[in-house]
This record gives sequence, structure tokens and C-alpha cells, in this order.
Amino acid sequence: MQGPERRTAATACGWCGGPITPASRGPIPKWCSATCRHRAWEQTRAAASGLSAVELVERRVEVQVPLVPTRRDWPRLLGELVGQLNDGRVYDRDLPALARALEPVLEAYRRRAHLTGALDVR
Repeated sequence: MQGPERRTAATACGWCGGPITPASRGPIPKWCSATCRHRAWEQTRAAASGLSAVELVERRVEVQVPLVPTRRDWPRLLGELVGQLNDGRVYDRDLPALARALEPVLEAYRRRAHLTGALDVR
């Protein structure tokens, strides 16, 4: 590859992969900045001396993942909701949204209770 094709092909930095805009004349740059050129030199020097140019750092990160309640969790969770309602920890302004959320739950429970003969809730 010679001429203009060679010049337009050299558009990515050899260190960071960032864009390079080669000039119309002169040498084709390998790096996008002096910093990348220096980093590449440091790596080449370390490799030549037998040392590693990369330091591996391992760290453990804990991520809180909300668990989906199981069938055994629901009685306890609903009991907590009752406690919060009785203690006033659920604001009055939140009651309409809570009622809208509980209505389909009660409907589904009543359908299931009717089929299985479980305790009916009014």
C-alpha cells in the first residue's frame, strides 16, 4: 500500500485506538498524542527488560441484588406491611396507590381460594 491509501489507512492510535488525522505530508504518526507515545515507549522498555508493563489488580465488589420473594416470604412481608400501616410508617398520601396494588392481589387470591377451598378473605 503506497501513497494516499497508506495515509488514510493510518487513522487509529497504536496505544489507545483513538483517532489520528495524518497530515498531507511528512511521517505518518503512530500515536494520537505525546502521552500515548510515552506509554508505548514505557511498555516496550519494560518488555525488553523482562518486567511486566501491566499491573494486575484484583478486587472483590459486592453488588446488592434484590431477591424475588418466594411463597414462604409473603406471609412475613405482608405482616411487615400490616405493622407499617398500624405504626403510621405508610403515609396517607400513599394509601390510594397501595389500594390499587392490593386489589389485583385480593382478586387473584379469591379466584384461587374459590378453586381450592382455602379461607375466603372479605
